[in-house]
Amino acid sequence: MQDEGTSDRWLSHCVWIVALWASFFNLLNFNGYPLFRPEVAVTMLALALIGGVMALVQQAAKPRLWFLVVALFAATLVDLNASITAIWFLGFWAIFAVIAFYAREIFVKILFAAAAAVLLFQGAELAFNDGSHREAENEAQNLQDPDRDRADRPAIVHLVLDSYLGLDGMALGPEVYRDLRSEQVDFFTKHEFQVYPRAYSPHAKTLNSLPALFSYGQDEPVVHSIASEYSIPEQLPYFADLDAMGYRIDALLPAYFDLCVKQKLTRCRTFESSGLASMLDTELSATDRAKVFGFTMLNLTRTIRTATGRIRPDPTARLANNRSELFPLTSLGQFDRFVADLADLREGEVKFAHILLPHDPYMLAADCTVKPESDWLDEHGPGAVASREIGYAEQVRCLQQRLDRLIEALDLTPAGSEAIVLIHGDHGSRIAPTQPFIDGPQLSRRELLMSYSTFYAIRVPGESAGEVSGTHSLGRLMADFRAREFAAAPRPAPAPDQVAATDLAGTPREWHPLPSFTE
Repeated sequence: MQDEGTSDRWLSHCVWIVALWASFFNLLNFNGYPLFRPEVAVTMLALALIGGVMALVQQAAKPRLWFLVVALFAATLVDLNASITAIWFLGFWAIFAVIAFYAREIFVKILFAAAAAVLLFQGAELAFNDGSHREAENEAQNLQDPDRDRADRPAIVHLVLDSYLGLDGMALGPEVYRDLRSEQVDFFTKHEFQVYPRAYSPHAKTLNSLPALFSYGQDEPVVHSIASEYSIPEQLPYFADLDAMGYRIDALLPAYFDLCVKQKLTRCRTFESSGLASMLDTELSATDRAKVFGFTMLNLTRTIRTATGRIRPDPTARLANNRSELFPLTSLGQFDRFVADLADLREGEVKFAHILLPHDPYMLAADCTVKPESDWLDEHGPGAVASREIGYAEQVRCLQQRLDRLIEALDLTPAGSEAIVLIHGDHGSRIAPTQPFIDGPQLSRRELLMSYSTFYAIRVPGESAGEVSGTHSLGRLMADFRAREFAAAPRPAPAPDQVAATDLAGTPREWHPLPSFTE
């Protein structure tokens, strides 16, 4: 190794600050977040302190261990920007260590130049970003025939609301849930909906439940890997049937279950489940937003996140991998855009949306204001079950406010007032120690029903509101809706009620009877 001069020493100390800032700017650009905000300044200051500590550690490692420390930090930057596995991390560490040992000055200069270039170009782009909403492009790849006439049928508005517990799941208590059930029944029947209190999903995992319900319960179980986070389903019968009947379909959904690629659609838009820009114009403090930035950067890594995941000074604190999630807040904005689109609704159209509400974390008050980050809670904890259930109920009440706006928007237009409106969940609240896994923790009857019980309601003009008796899976409800040519509320015949338990990757492996809603 060679001795370094003053300029090289300055370079080797600053490189980590510049590299961390470059990664942060890249994150901001991806999320469309403006640069000139207090929370951005707070985060940059925190990253500068981290970079300074890295420089001190690097200095302390001289002369014998310097190359190993520099290589470790460089591999960490690769993990931050590419989310690499431990094997790749060790490989990069070894390669960088060899380079740093034999060509210290060149290695640091190349690293600094690359980081500075990224910082410059990302910063230039950020300087012109005002944080305004970017209109999503049409991502539909399997387009419906644009010249075909629309079906002479009422419009359909189909809304999948993630983690929406069923009414008789709410009836299991505690009191906050029973009160919520009464409010939900009153709200939906007032708006002429038929509700199905004992609807359930055979699956507690979205990537299993959605293909099943869109295949009328006749799908082959979806096989997942441990790292399975995204799904592009083959043509699903529900959307194929709507297309065959002449409906034009417009879909809005999270990118992780992407219908835009293979379903026949006229328009399709996806959104990232957790968008940082959704924090803009909220009650969150700059410090809370900076915390979310920090945990987002941590969770972009894979090896570092895994290595630090076991370090929990406070066992009652939220898990770090959950603290970057903004699912309900991001979906709140997407819901509002979906409602705005209903002004153009016409007969023969289907407006479909999958919205991550009332999905955790429980961050929204009943009036849809955002709670301080320290008050956010997650479905599986930590934290008292009672607190999580109160947070969940508040988030459902926020959702109910938005549903009221949706129905009001529909009733303002002729096509909307005559539309068939279908609203349902994909699984339950999942407020339990865990999801139902094979050989996992033993869950009580109530905890199992928190995963499987899910909401289902439909408004069909001319049909009376009320509660529909019977226990029905989402697949059977959708199959009967199809049998009635999507023109009448489903009344499926009774059938055995089975639910799936999965392996740790989320693949359904065993089937068991649905637990009873009554003792």
